[in-house]
Amino acid sequence: MSNKEIEDLKTLIKALDIRFRNEELSQEEYDDLKAKYEAKLNEEISLVKEKSFLKNMSYISISGSGKVTDSYIKISGAGRVDGWKGGSIAISGSGKISDEEIKVSGSASLPGNLQTHTLKASGSVKADGPIETTIFKCSGSCNIKGDLIAHETFVISGSGKITADVKAGDISSSGVLGVSGEIQCVNAELNGGYKIGGNVNCQESFISEINAKCSINGDLICGGDVHIEQSTHRGQLQVDQILAEGDIYLEGVSARYVRGKTVKLGPDCQVENVEEKG
Repeated sequence: MSNKEIEDLKTLIKALDIRFRNEELSQEEYDDLKAKYEAKLNEEISLVKEKSFLKNMSYISISGSGKVTDSYIKISGAGRVDGWKGGSIAISGSGKISDEEIKVSGSASLPGNLQTHTLKASGSVKADGPIETTIFKCSGSCNIKGDLIAHETFVISGSGKITADVKAGDISSSGVLGVSGEIQCVNAELNGGYKIGGNVNCQESFISEINAKCSINGDLICGGDVHIEQSTHRGQLQVDQILAEGDIYLEGVSARYVRGKTVKLGPDCQVENVEEKG
């Protein structure tokens, strides 16, 4: 039952009192109905409290303005929440925290082993451990000390640093991206600058427009097409091998070996060996 339905029950009890005062109900009818309504109300309040994500909270502090309900916490100013899924969240600016979603405008410090459906941040985000979400979007900067899993979407606009692996559906990065481990995804679009510590494995496509010195400290493996171009002559990508099932077009790429259905080398490429599967 929702909070609205609980309020409706309270309204019904008040209406019952009015009917009794207007002598529309006998004492016996009034007592019987009120006992039933109050029992139902108490039962539903207990269920809401049992399901409330607030039940495990050990500490909530808000400096400024905010709102706390059974389903979310809203902060405007600065706030801290301890005990949310076993961790602590600190927000400076504004934000909303619920079981399904965390939204931040400003800055946030998040706990490790964080699991939520959607994480959206405008500003900066720091997390002490791995994060698992369905949707991860950050406009500004993020620093994740551990793996990042985004089952559907991982979007960085600004700068991102992940000290382990990234596993995602679709990845989109514009700015600067640093991943200490490897990337596994369906599609990747990496624009700007990036440094990847391991392999990049894309099931379908890899697209990149580079404007800085980029590196993949391993192989770029793709189940579809690979398209890498320079936005300026400063854009350079160092990678060991590029292995694609589809067509490959490269600019500003240095590689030991490139293999694809077709391979076309544009400006500023240094590739030792090329193989076309036709």
